[in-house]
Amino acid sequence: MRVRDLPQDHRNAADYDRYRTFAQSCLTLALSAKDQPTRAMFLAMAQTWNSLADRNISASSRVEPAPAAGQPRP
Repeated sequence: MRVRDLPQDHRNAADYDRYRTFAQSCLTLALSAKDQPTRAMFLAMAQTWNSLADRNISASSRVEPAPAAGQPRP
C-alpha cells in the first residue's frame, strides 16, 4: 500500500512520520559533516523538515472527520 492510497487522516500521519525521519537523517548528516557550511546546510534542512511535519500535523487536526456511515454531515 502506498501513502497516496491511505485515507487523508492516515496520509497526514504517514507524511508527518516521513518528514520527521528526513529531519533526523539531516541531523545525522550534520554531525558527520566535515566543514561548517555543510553542517549548517544540513541543520537548516532538518529545521525545514521539522517545520513541514509540524504544519502537516496542524493541518490534519483542522480536517473535519467524515461522519459515521449513515450519518448526515452537520
